[in-house]
Amino acid sequence: MRVILEDPYERDLFHPGEREAHRRFGVEAEAREMKGTVNDALSAGNARFIASQPFFFLALQGADGAIHTQMLACAQTPLGTYPLVAFGDARCFYFLLNEREGDVLLAQAHGAGCQAGLVFMGFGHRARLRVNGLLRLANGDALPGFQCPDGHRLMEVRVEQVYANCGTRVVRLKAA
Repeated sequence: MRVILEDPYERDLFHPGEREAHRRFGVEAEAREMKGTVNDALSAGNARFIASQPFFFLALQGADGAIHTQMLACAQTPLGTYPLVAFGDARCFYFLLNEREGDVLLAQAHGAGCQAGLVFMGFGHRARLRVNGLLRLANGDALPGFQCPDGHRLMEVRVEQVYANCGTRVVRLKAA
């Protein structure tokens, strides 16, 4: 027997595309049950998981409606390797974007920014963390004392939703 406790006054967390996917795959009840696991800020555990990853995937919808996806890794520069992300607080983190490789993301992130979805995968433990939020170019003073390396832009993600995804289909990888 399934028991689903729902708040009739709660706003719907899922956008129309997510609700359609839930309907198509027959997981609407499970999605309703999972609402309580969606947070609007990173926990310390989320931050540790994100910081331990060598890369993440970022997707956004362009003004033309096209979906753009990119894998982003730790920035390699002549000055050394930079961490994957830097945390401002529980609702904000930053990453470096190579200007040559991230032209589509840069174009969308100007001004007020754009909605983006990020997925961090822990292949060794078959774990997956999803972050939805606002992607934009960071202000020059976002990280006091930080100087952005040549050829890169500091990007900001304002967290709106964070939740663990099912790791069932995450392939367990082993170091070579």
